[in-house]
Order: sequence, then structure tokens, then C-alpha cells
Amino acid sequence: MTLNEIIAQIFGLLLIILTFLSPQMKSRNGILLFILLANLASCVQFYFVSAIAGLYALIVTTVRSLVYWIYANKEKQAHISIFIFFVIMQIGATIIGWQNWWSSLTLVLILNTYGQWQKDENRLRLCLLISSLFLGIYCFYVHAYTGAINKWLQTFSTAIAILKFKQANGDKN
Repeated sequence: MTLNEIIAQIFGLLLIILTFLSPQMKSRNGILLFILLANLASCVQFYFVSAIAGLYALIVTTVRSLVYWIYANKEKQAHISIFIFFVIMQIGATIIGWQNWWSSLTLVLILNTYGQWQKDENRLRLCLLISSLFLGIYCFYVHAYTGAINKWLQTFSTAIAILKFKQANGDKN
């Protein structure tokens, strides 16, 4: 393993902690803050393993998370034009960073753009659940192994959070 890959795995460990905690937050603001911090750690990890499509996609994702977090703190929802802007940026980042067909897996971040745009924490958690499966595959392919572990743990943690909050709200469906 190269020095860059070792550094990437170290940031991946930080990423695991932040991602595992994010869906457990009670409020949308808390979830978005932890996602923002996890995205920053992911950017660093993708940089050190030269995963260009992932890096560009995560830069867009980080900016998007910051914008949505600001709106959430103002107790407002971002306008649909902001949502559309970030969808277009996410597609552009994947195209610009394209390395091979595995790069297309970063398009699943569009699902997170939708989830974070919503005011409903349950939709946000569902989008995180689905996207984390696909991003885990991408991370494994680009040798961001702790990133892959992180994404699969995120899938597990998010599933637990969905069930926990569903039961807490008395929803048995």
C-alpha cells in the first residue's frame, strides 16, 4: 500500500465515525451537519486515491450539503432552482471526472441531492440508504477501502435509524 493510500484510509476512519452518527441525529440540521463533515473527509480520501470522478462529485456534494444546511438552519427549503442546479452540477462533475464506467456510480449522489432537498428526514434517510450501497461499490473499486466499509456501515446504520424512528413515531408499517 502506498503512502497516499494509507493517508486515504486514515481519513476513511474519520469518515466512518461521522457517517455512522449522521442518520442517528434527531433533526434534519444535525443529519446535514454530519453529512457535510463526512463529505469533506470523503473529498480528502478520494484525492489521495486519485478517484477523480468521486473527488469532483464529492466537491459538488460538499457545497450542496453546505447550502442545504444553511437553508435548514434558517428553517427554509431551498428553491427548486437550487435543487436543479445541483443535479446538473452532479452530472457535470461525473462527466468531467470520468475515468471509466465505474465513474457512473457517482451519479447516485443525485439521489442524495433529492433527499437533502426534502424537509422529510425519512426521505433523506431512504436516499442515504440506497446511495450508500452503490457508493460502497465505487469506493471499493478505487481502493478507498475504508470508504467502502463506511458506505456499507452507513447502509446498516441508516436502516437501523429508519426502523428506530419509525417505531418511535408509532408507525408499524
